Amino acid sequence: MSLQSLDRTQWSSAEALAHVQNVTIARRAVEAASLPPRPVPEYQTWNRPQDPTIAWKAEAETELLVALRDGDLLAQGRYTEERTHGWGNGGSSSGFGLHSGYHTSIRPEQWREGKYSFGRLTARDWEFIDIRVARFLVKAIWPDYIPEPARPAQGAADAIYTTPYLDLMQAAIAHFGISQGNQGKKECLMDWFLEQQIEGEPVSNKLADAMATLIRLPSAQRGGAKRVLGPDLRHTG
Repeated sequence: MSLQSLDRTQWSSAEALAHVQNVTIARRAVEAASLPPRPVPEYQTWNRPQDPTIAWKAEAETELLVALRDGDLLAQGRYTEERTHGWGNGGSSSGFGLHSGYHTSIRPEQWREGKYSFGRLTARDWEFIDIRVARFLVKAIWPDYIPEPARPAQGAADAIYTTPYLDLMQAAIAHFGISQGNQGKKECLMDWFLEQQIEGEPVSNKLADAMATLIRLPSAQRGGAKRVLGPDLRHTG
C-alpha cells in the first residue's frame, strides 16, 4: 500500500472503543456458543446474573488502554497545562481548561502517568482532550471479526447451500450482535457492508442497502412499532 492510498480517517476515542467492543463481543459470543450448555444458576429477582456482554465490553476497554500504554496504538489529543477551575470537582470536571486547538501526539509514558476518564487523559500537571486515533491502526489490531461459516456434518454437505452474500449477512449479524431486541441502525450496517468485499470486489451501495435491510426485522423498518389488532367490528350491529 502506498502512502497516497493510506486511509487517514481519524476516529474519536469513543468510536475506537465501540469498534473494539463490537469485535470482542462478536468473538466472545461465538466462543460461548461453541461451549456445552451450562445449567441456569438459581438467583433472586434482585440479584440477576450479569449480562456477559458487560464483562466483554470491559475486557475490550482494558485491551485498548493496554495497547495505548504499550505504544502499539498511537493517539493524538489537544493538550493543556492550564488549571482554570482549581483542582476540579470530580466526575467529568478536571479543573483544566484552555486546551490547544491543535492535536499533538500522546506518548505511551503519558498514558501510563495519566488517568483516562470521560474522554479525557488527565495527570497532575497536564491533560489531553478530544483524543483521536487512526482508524486503520485500530483495525490493524482489531480487524472486523467475521466468524468462519459453520461446517456441515459429514454426508450433509450436498443438503446445505449458501452464497458469499448469505455468509456476509451472517457475519454482520454476529459482528453487531443483531437479535430481536437489538436491531441496530441501518446506516451503521450499510457503512460496514460498504467496507467489505465479495470475491475480491467491493460491495456496491445498492447491495449494501439491500443486505442491511434483509438482516433486520420488518418492524424495524417501520420504526419498531408493532400493530395491535383490536376486536373485529365488521359483523357487529
